[in-house]
Amino acid sequence: MDLSLVNLGKELVSLLTILTPFNVLPVYVTLTVGMSQRAREHALRRTLAAVFATLLFFQWSGLYLFQVLGVELPSFQIAGGLIIASVAWSMLHATLSRTQTSRTEGAETMEREDFSIVPLAIPMLSGPGAITTVILLSQQQHGLRGDIALTSLIALSTLILYPVFRLAHPLFGRLGVTGTRILTRIMGMLLLAIAVEFIVQGISRSFPGVR
Repeated sequence: MDLSLVNLGKELVSLLTILTPFNVLPVYVTLTVGMSQRAREHALRRTLAAVFATLLFFQWSGLYLFQVLGVELPSFQIAGGLIIASVAWSMLHATLSRTQTSRTEGAETMEREDFSIVPLAIPMLSGPGAITTVILLSQQQHGLRGDIALTSLIALSTLILYPVFRLAHPLFGRLGVTGTRILTRIMGMLLLAIAVEFIVQGISRSFPGVR
């Protein structure tokens, strides 16, 4: 694996973009209104721990699961790219994708005291799009050094989310609804480009003669 700064930076951007913190920020602010700072801190740590554990699990076992199911990598690249594109399309319209949450989950969240794991960590942050991205990035690694580097990037991405959510209430107050939507749309455009790249890679591997 080429552990150049360019490649590592590209993978980090992919992870941060698919995690879409600014898309989930308004939901987090709404759920934590009225909570003490200590309670928010506890919930946030549980959320990020669940996100890291979920992504780590699929990084190291995702490809093996698909091999057991008999799914070829190019097919998964195409399907995964379409899933990521779906999330990106929703972000371009500044809305939550149905792959990230559902009306039922949203309603249950408002009635449940502990929202940190479900649905905030799963599926809002580490949903199908994030899981797909991690699996696709993992198959691009060659050797243990590459796998460890990707694990480090997942850990770094999770740590970067901490100050964003830690300062969610003042940050959202400054950005407002309009500012948050603008950031979400920008990240959606970046994510859509990443999705297209995965789809093109899948098609190229499925049909070697296609260029």
